[in-house]
Amino acid sequence: MGPLWIAPAAVAAVAWLWFLARGKARAPAKRLALRITLLVVIGALAYIGARRGALARTSFGFRVALTVAMAVVAVGYLYSIRFCDSCGRMVRNLKVAACPRCGAALTWHGMTNRLRRPEASEERRRHRAG
Repeated sequence: MGPLWIAPAAVAAVAWLWFLARGKARAPAKRLALRITLLVVIGALAYIGARRGALARTSFGFRVALTVAMAVVAVGYLYSIRFCDSCGRMVRNLKVAACPRCGAALTWHGMTNRLRRPEASEERRRHRAG
């Protein structure tokens, strides 16, 4: 049987991800929590790889490529995940201009605070449709 800490850690991770996705908190706090979570996950992956010697047996180029790949994934998550300023809900669909929970305007993407106007995007969509 494996270590006894795995099950509680898995439950805590699921609870943390639920809080980020559905929990109610201010958007800036959840943005910061997401950024810290991504940094911790990337750091843990690098630590585990270094601890097990996987990175010591590889070339310098592979290590650089792996680091760049992890950075690209982190920046992609930061860009594509937005939080509603009113209710704090995580919204992963960049096409939606308003929060599905409360209807408040969302930002253009996850790395800006500039809000989208829902009526402007609706107008553009209607104009393109016909």
